[in-house]
Amino acid sequence: MGPPILEIQDPFWQSISAQLREENSCDPILECYQDGFDKLMDEADDQISLANQKLHTFPFKDVKPCWFRLYTDASIAKALNLIQDSLSPSSESLFSRSLHGHLDEIVSILDMALVMAGGLGREEIIHDILTRLQTTSKFPDDDLDRPLKRRRVEESNTRTSSTFDLLPTDEVSIPRLQFPVPQQKKPSMTEFSNFMQHTRKPAVLTDILNHWPALEKWRHVSFWLERTFGGRRLVPIEVGRSYTDDDWGQKIVRFQDFLDQHILRRPESEDNIPGEEIISTGYLAQHDLLRQIPALHHDIAIPDYCFLDAPPPEPDTPVGLSKSKKGHGKKTSHPYVLPSTGYSLLNGEVGLADAPGDAEPEHEVQTNIWFGPAWTISPLHHDPYHNILCQVVGKKYVRLYSPHHSAALLPKRADEPAPHISQSRNAEVDFNAVAVNNQEQIRETIDMSNTSQIDIAAIELSPYEDWDDMYPGFSQIPYVECILEAGQALYIPIGWWHFVRSCSVGISVSFWW
Repeated sequence: MGPPILEIQDPFWQSISAQLREENSCDPILECYQDGFDKLMDEADDQISLANQKLHTFPFKDVKPCWFRLYTDASIAKALNLIQDSLSPSSESLFSRSLHGHLDEIVSILDMALVMAGGLGREEIIHDILTRLQTTSKFPDDDLDRPLKRRRVEESNTRTSSTFDLLPTDEVSIPRLQFPVPQQKKPSMTEFSNFMQHTRKPAVLTDILNHWPALEKWRHVSFWLERTFGGRRLVPIEVGRSYTDDDWGQKIVRFQDFLDQHILRRPESEDNIPGEEIISTGYLAQHDLLRQIPALHHDIAIPDYCFLDAPPPEPDTPVGLSKSKKGHGKKTSHPYVLPSTGYSLLNGEVGLADAPGDAEPEHEVQTNIWFGPAWTISPLHHDPYHNILCQVVGKKYVRLYSPHHSAALLPKRADEPAPHISQSRNAEVDFNAVAVNNQEQIRETIDMSNTSQIDIAAIELSPYEDWDDMYPGFSQIPYVECILEAGQALYIPIGWWHFVRSCSVGISVSFWW
């Protein structure tokens, strides 16, 4: 083995260098690239471009693991080149103003490896590098380096003020409930198991989240900025009212921009700036942010109920029928345009991971975060999992229908293309540091049969219209509903149809099993 990749005399960076140069004959990257990490440092840009092209040439489920590995390692190599060029080899502080000026680009490169390629085989190294950079980048005038275009919102919402440090609490359109979901106050494991197995209906669970630090921490803007490296971290967001709409799409943005444009921006401010672009609704939906930012795990806990043996879907319901068909994929609430690798590396071997739509271990608990402004919705749909939806910040209105009424709820056709897919399957990345290949345009369909044709949001806005003309018999379909408040959880049995609408800025965590 030759000299270290990095010439920085520090045990941390030398350890990173050693890990990256370790050779493993089982590493899938060897199918695409055999020249080793030293050579990759010299070819980082070209190899990122090549791997990125492969990620967008094929449907993501058909991309070979080697391309995810190459994208990941080439991204790390590019980031290390920037770090190497900016740091003094003899620096004890391991930080310089030169590196400080490259932080946005370095963080974007590493986050793209996590978001686009799952950081395959290198997640821990990427997390370690990001943590190291954040802990050594505390300049007093850090805010002075932020782009001027971001200061307007920041100044109008002074972060040093305890009042403006809170996420907005304005509430909109909270309906009067006609058929409330029954509540259970911290049921015992035995009680909840019996309820799941025999009652098989939704329930609002109270007093089960009281020990979560997130209930207080996640209300604060300053907390999210600190956890996202001053807002530099990248997140995939949905743009548009609903994934069933023609103008729906996805893009990857810096967390700071997500906050400024979609969370902290109040509706009345949009009319005060002539010529400013109208910002669409932006929603961080069904994203495993806890995997991308592991420190968030300290603020929550998987409900114990998720480790109970859950009953299978009821027979003669859509999920029950689909599970009886060998090889039938699992359809979740949101279609994925952004990739999910579907792979993990264990001791150098490639194995299936818990990617949406792929097979998972039977007792795996999947965790996703939902973070968005008021009026963000998930259209009426069902999922192939039991779900405990935990409300951390704000309020949500949820309406639920039994899977035994599925035919009357008018599911979309299995071969019906999602509107956004017919436009482009590539997500937009709205920053210049790393560009996603936007040239390929592959038409494909997504099975939307877990989504209803019935637009509950439109019905809410026009409650006195006779919707039976458009959806025959709709008014006769029984349902239950709730306003899910911070600190409460909603148990949604497998296969139950549900419509969700935020009544305020809200943050939820869903646990599927």
